[in-house]
Amino acid sequence: MDKKTVLVTGATGFIGSHFCQSAVAKGFNVIALVRDIDKAKQRLQGVLLVTSLADLPSEKIHWVVNMAGEPLVAGRWNTDRKQAFLKSRVGTTNQLFSYFKEVPEPPDVLISGSAVGYYGPYCDKLLDEASVHHESFSHYLCSEWEHSAAQFLELGTRVCYLRTGIVLGAGEGALAQMVPPFRMGLGGRIGSGKQWMPWIHIDDEIALIFHCIKRNDISGSVNGTSPNPVTNEQFSKTLGKVLSRPVIFPMPAFVAKLLFGEMAEELLLTGQRTHPRKALESGFEFNYPELAAALEQILVKY
Repeated sequence: MDKKTVLVTGATGFIGSHFCQSAVAKGFNVIALVRDIDKAKQRLQGVLLVTSLADLPSEKIHWVVNMAGEPLVAGRWNTDRKQAFLKSRVGTTNQLFSYFKEVPEPPDVLISGSAVGYYGPYCDKLLDEASVHHESFSHYLCSEWEHSAAQFLELGTRVCYLRTGIVLGAGEGALAQMVPPFRMGLGGRIGSGKQWMPWIHIDDEIALIFHCIKRNDISGSVNGTSPNPVTNEQFSKTLGKVLSRPVIFPMPAFVAKLLFGEMAEELLLTGQRTHPRKALESGFEFNYPELAAALEQILVKY
């Protein structure tokens, strides 16, 4: 069988870089659309780097893994930052569609990023891919991103919207910000601690992307989260236990709002109790379904 070629956006990010490494190791041709080739070279080995879609080789691109997007937790949200969130996600996806609708052979599969924020703020209801959403900026952002990716259906491309939760890995993502204060014994719940934290180990996230690529019967929204979400209080206690540190310094809700503004309301003080129904029904097996084992594996390397 001919070697498959995959195009990755957001390739220097947490998920994108891990996917590229895994795809290279599996023997696929990997092309990354990046802004700075010199910087990308330091992170992406064995990957063809391009800064423009016009620079793509003429060969067929079988899969597109679209993970581009400005980080949501880099600072307080304002109008300009919200526009940057949209432009980096929706704008990039629209550019991909404009390019591929002009080529002789469009991709077979598009795995396009999204997030559990699609569902908006929820309490304890268990949410699968068919659950209705609550209005919020997070829903609007994810919905617009998914709608832009849906254009690929016109080309005959199978499309999956990967609604990812909090991705856990060594030295990156959420743990990069959480572990240092917890190691110093300064960790604790945020607000009431009752808000849900849908999470996934980075290895399972990458494996799920490949699973969605491989399985022709999977399309549409796919929850990229462990089958065992936990509350913020449970997460904090488990992290403290794994690190052998006390968990006695909660962050009151008003402090979170004061420090982070709208971002606190959307990402820190509310959450989603998501269930990866499609993944499980299609036979996907999580290597790290339980939080304690996932954190123990990660923190050995941290």
